Amino acid sequence: MQLLQSIAELRALLSPIESLTYLTNDCNTSANLDVVTDKITMDFLHPTSGNLTIRGVFKNGEAHFVIQFSSSFQSSNGDGSSGTIDSRFTLVGDAHTGVITQMLLESDSEKPNTTLPEISWAEIQQTLKATGDARVWQLQKQGFKAFSRGEVTIPAVIYMPFSGRGDLHLKGAHKKQGDIYVFKIATGFPGNIDKGLQSSQGMMIAFDARTGRPLMVLNDEGHLTDLRTAIAGRNAAQEMMPAKELAAIGMVGTGVQARLHLGLLKELYPACRKLTVCGHTPANTQIFANEMRENGWEVDLVDTPGQMAKHANLIITTTPSQIALLDAADIIFDNTLIIAIGADMPGKVELSPALLKKADTILIDSIAQGCDHGNAAIALKNEVIVESDLQEFGDFLATGYRDATADKKLRLFLSSGIGVQDLQIVQAVLEGSEIQR
Repeated sequence: MQLLQSIAELRALLSPIESLTYLTNDCNTSANLDVVTDKITMDFLHPTSGNLTIRGVFKNGEAHFVIQFSSSFQSSNGDGSSGTIDSRFTLVGDAHTGVITQMLLESDSEKPNTTLPEISWAEIQQTLKATGDARVWQLQKQGFKAFSRGEVTIPAVIYMPFSGRGDLHLKGAHKKQGDIYVFKIATGFPGNIDKGLQSSQGMMIAFDARTGRPLMVLNDEGHLTDLRTAIAGRNAAQEMMPAKELAAIGMVGTGVQARLHLGLLKELYPACRKLTVCGHTPANTQIFANEMRENGWEVDLVDTPGQMAKHANLIITTTPSQIALLDAADIIFDNTLIIAIGADMPGKVELSPALLKKADTILIDSIAQGCDHGNAAIALKNEVIVESDLQEFGDFLATGYRDATADKKLRLFLSSGIGVQDLQIVQAVLEGSEIQR
């Protein structure tokens, strides 16, 4: 990604109508017809006070889109006086592919902003190794606990569609007293495959919560989201299913999350190698089974999730299903843990409302989010369960099961993903990075 050196370079990159539309606040001209725009604001009190505005804008028919981060933070001078630190960070993307191609960092500093650390997925993996697995797992658990204590600010999501070609989501999070905040950009452009590009693109940006200035751009290609999702499942398993209680693992789905989860569970449960798999298509399921056997698993294949549940008491569902895959009658082991991570958007569901009703405890990453979409939302809407039946995972990590008798019974962990997971995985990258902040 190219780091532009001046606003003049940015204007030269954009067409005249893009410059008028994207770089001014004039929304009353004819040039601003057919404009897709979204904006959010975010206030900060800790570790210093400040405010942030993010604006995404795209004019239909043009070649570029722009996302601007504008911030103003209070600063303290050595003589006891105070002032403000104002900065603006602009990202320019290709409206045909969703790829971010240029960025410009402007601030009130007299020194030009000639560099901004930017690391690739390969470099990110090295920094995580330097941080260490134990610390990465710990940071994720700390994030969930902070979220359930009400110490994490998660602003509204910016959403931008691109004339039927694809779309962009921008999500962020900041933890109270934390010295960074993070925003993630994820795009999906199916036509990219024909251009030799990935259909999904992803990047995360870490900002200094004391100044509002960007610290690092992480070109993770969406892998960090995949990783933090799998870590949530791994942490849930560690906390909710002791190794001595595990009979066998059941996997519904054979994609990225299935592979990542089993990679983490293999280390968590070294004595268990029994795996039962139910996949969507026979060909992909067989490929997956062969890979897992090569990785040391004893794999049995079954035709339905219900059959799979007859063999395993730790079940992971990793599918984008829009119909329930597991029902209450499918569960025969008294001591069963189900980790459901596929239902992450409205309309998706993997577990039936009756199964949620049968559960002795339901842990969820965010109750508020779960009321809107995922497995819990459907059960709540149908009044099969009530909101008080849910306990947030962060609260469980801090205080244990709300129902002390739930241990060794039917337990569910429902995850649709929350911004603090992104914040904490970026914190792990920064801790392992040699780049000094």
